[in-house]
Amino acid sequence: MGRGDRWLMGILAVSLALGLCGINWGLPNGNASWAADAIGPLTVLSIARRSLTTFNSGWFYFKYPLGYPLILLLANVPYLALLLLTGNFRHPQSVYPYGFAHPESALYVMSLIGRLVSVAAITATVGLTYGIGRRLFGRLAGLLAATFAATAYPLVYYAHTTNLDAVFLFWQTLALWATTVAAQTGKRAGFVVLGIAAAMAVSTKEQAFALLLPLPILVTISRRQALGAGQNGLRAWRAAVCSQGSLACVVAAVGTLLLVNNVLWNPSGFVNRILYLSGRSIPGVSARLAPVEFALFKGSAKEYKYLQQLSDAVQSGLGWPLLIAAMIGAGYLAIRHTRWALLLLTPALAHYYLSLRTLDLITLRYVLPLLVISSVCAGALCAVVLQSRHRTAAAVVVGALCLYGTARAIELDLLLRHDPRYRAEAWLREHVAPGSSVEIYQKPAYLPRFPGLNAKVVPLAERTIDGVTARDPMLIVTSSAAKKGITHRWNPDWRKGNTLLIAEPRAVEFLKALEGGALPYREVARFVQEPRTLRLRITSLCPEIVIYERAALEPRK
Repeated sequence: MGRGDRWLMGILAVSLALGLCGINWGLPNGNASWAADAIGPLTVLSIARRSLTTFNSGWFYFKYPLGYPLILLLANVPYLALLLLTGNFRHPQSVYPYGFAHPESALYVMSLIGRLVSVAAITATVGLTYGIGRRLFGRLAGLLAATFAATAYPLVYYAHTTNLDAVFLFWQTLALWATTVAAQTGKRAGFVVLGIAAAMAVSTKEQAFALLLPLPILVTISRRQALGAGQNGLRAWRAAVCSQGSLACVVAAVGTLLLVNNVLWNPSGFVNRILYLSGRSIPGVSARLAPVEFALFKGSAKEYKYLQQLSDAVQSGLGWPLLIAAMIGAGYLAIRHTRWALLLLTPALAHYYLSLRTLDLITLRYVLPLLVISSVCAGALCAVVLQSRHRTAAAVVVGALCLYGTARAIELDLLLRHDPRYRAEAWLREHVAPGSSVEIYQKPAYLPRFPGLNAKVVPLAERTIDGVTARDPMLIVTSSAAKKGITHRWNPDWRKGNTLLIAEPRAVEFLKALEGGALPYREVARFVQEPRTLRLRITSLCPEIVIYERAALEPRK
């Protein structure tokens, strides 16, 4: 094993360790998770039952395609088989205990298995980042790019969840890597991997289409350039477009799409999902309309807002020092390595223009592939300066960048291990009698767990001053995460009023009275954790938890 290979193994080991540290964050928690939008074990089993048990049922999972749930199902098959063989899983059902002899432990293990899938996906993504950097700009650039990707805190965070984002990023990065292989070598294997990876990315989340769209075009251009001047223009282009590799790519992509999206068994379900994504109403489906709208130009104010959101998300993910290095690196590559810069930057621009701009809000998880591409650009720049005349000074700067990223990644793991919700749970165990009534108004993802307490989620319409007075709970617990969820509801059609959330006036009045001390409840505990090196842009991370207790009645004189 060469020296560079040993360094790569070390980087992958660091990535794996960062993902495994605190892997049980917020578990056990039934089918819920502290990670917003995570897919729980029961959700996976429900999707599998509805998708695979009835021929052409027309059912589809409105939130995501089938790619990721099927991967989670396959990962859990050995454990489910063990439960069946030992008699601990019989007659699956939709109500507790769901067919499990020991549902809490079963769901806990299944959640851990799902998170291990994410850890593997992120570690593999780091390895692919190395592969992209090495193929385009050399071994040192690849090692530095992998280091920057391994320590980017959003990648470390999503390794700890069963959100689809880790696996989604893996497929997109695999497609980018396969593009470099196909463009440089023209070998059929690169084209096949590109087809499979692209199909899996789209089958995990359709948002991938924008980043993937330029890839076959870039490969074709590269293969045309590789043919050189030995063939005339039209013949060379025909050879590049109609190669055996291109045909293999198409066959692999179409075959994967048909298989993973269950088209052969449930074609009407696939069609219904396409109709839903296009905004068409489907009988029996009442899911809110996704806030997606494309326009060539949305006006100066809106375009500026998008750029601000993009900058904010990428800067949060990388930190200012690495972001600056990535921007300089992108400019340098565009000038000195135009061919390979186009291969990296064109998908990034397409992802922003065709995908991110269609959304009302650009959140951090939507820019994960841009963090990988930025890591490659920064790695290429750092490799160049390390080989310049000022090697000593360059080594100090590059070393500082690596240490800074590592410190951010370690802090992310520490934030998970010392989540304020753990301290809130400890306070509840110590100060609150079992069976006490607790009112909550937000998703379980943003709140502590309440074992032994009578916790009740109050509907929005009942979050009123009169309502809480009549119910008279002992405790009220709120979270700073997604706080508008206490007072707002989702707009079923975001185009009406051009807003995603609609306020409920009486709920707004109630929350104001609660926080202002106008209700017979007093704040008895507040738990918060402030990061030092991170500027967090992930809602589920480190929410502030506030506990209100019913005030004792004043004794009569």
